[in-house]
This record gives sequence, structure tokens and C-alpha cells, in this order.
Amino acid sequence: MILSPRTQGWEPIWAGLDGLPAYWRAPEQAVVAWAEQLWEVGGRRALDLGCGIGRHTVALAHMGFGVTATDVSPSGLVTCAAWLARERLSAPLVRHRMETLPFPDYTFDGLVAFNVIYHAVVGRMRCVLAEFRRVLRPDGRLYVTANARVEIKIACYRADMEMGKCQEIEPFTFVYLRDAPGDKYLPHHYCDEAELRALLAGFVVDDLRLVREEYTDDDGAVQTGAHYHVQARRL
Repeated sequence: MILSPRTQGWEPIWAGLDGLPAYWRAPEQAVVAWAEQLWEVGGRRALDLGCGIGRHTVALAHMGFGVTATDVSPSGLVTCAAWLARERLSAPLVRHRMETLPFPDYTFDGLVAFNVIYHAVVGRMRCVLAEFRRVLRPDGRLYVTANARVEIKIACYRADMEMGKCQEIEPFTFVYLRDAPGDKYLPHHYCDEAELRALLAGFVVDDLRLVREEYTDDDGAVQTGAHYHVQARRL
């Protein structure tokens, strides 16, 4: 797989575990709680899609899951492998794009895609979610997040568009052309709730909530974000 210039931008971010902010080295507690529920209903095979350096891969492996991790970033997977080795854990690591997963139908009992699928235009997001459905077993569990379409964030993009820093490549999908903050060299799509529910056709949505957070980005700047967190089951 040949990396595009935008994909190559992940490489310096994921190049080493110890130098990363604590955010990247600790699993989301909501994901851990979701995994505990998956275990209680007999789920044992999990996919961490867009694993990055592996904060959820490592957590799921510690919990006893047979976890597989995928990412498009070579350095992310190298760092994930080193973290697993440090913890004396193992998991298959696969470098692959999210819309064409190299797994048979019904492979997994659970799939987590944390802050991943919105790095795409809407049509690609639709393909990705269809692929999630394909590799999950019937009644398999999904934990996925999506950017929320909040006014303050969209206003920031529109202001930067006027300065020539970014462009809107389709409605509410933005990509920076220069001076990209954080990972904004990648496309970012912002959903409202109705659009997100439509994209989740083929799933039963058990929980959909808007979560607002404050965080420090990789440049040390304090940012605010808003994401939909979705727990769903495959029909």
C-alpha cells in the first residue's frame, strides 16, 4: 500500500509511545465499559479499527479478548506492536484501509472505531459502515464515534476558509490546505444526529449521545471537541 502525503502525516505523531500525551496512552473508559458488556454476552473476538498506537488494542487484550488491530499508519502499528510486547500481550496487527477490510464475513463479535470514520467524505463513511456490518456477526456490537456538527467548530472552519487555509470539499467535510492544526490535514466530516442515524442503517442503535470534551492537542494547545458516541448492534 502506497501512503498518500496526508496519510504520511500520521507517522511523526505515532512514532513513539513514551513521547505521546497521556490521552493517547489510556483507553477511553466508555470503551472499556462497552467491552465489559460485550464479554458478558459471550463476545470474545474484537476488532480495533484505526488502532493508532493501540490504547484500546492493549486494553482489550488485557481483558482476554482475541483482538485484531488495523490501521493505515506503519509507525502506529510498529508502536502498537512494541506496546503489546512490553505488556507481554499479542494481537494480529494488519495495515489496511477501513473501507475494504481483509476479513471474512461474520468474523468479529465486537468492533470499536474510536475517532476514525469521519476522516472521509460521506460516501466513503457509508462504505465503511457497510464493511463494519459485513465483518460483524449477527447481533455483533459496535462502538463508533463521529464528529458532531456544532456551530462553533463549523464557524472556525469557515473563518479559516476565508483565509485560504482550508476548503469544504463537500457539505460539512473540511480539509486543510496549509497550516493544519493537529490532524486537520485529513478530511473531517461533521454529522448532525439525523445524518448519523441514516449512516447507521443496518444497525440497531442502543445508545447515541453527544459528548463534549476539552483536550490538549499534539502541539500543546487546548482544544474543545464534540463527538457522537454510538453503541449499536448489527441486524
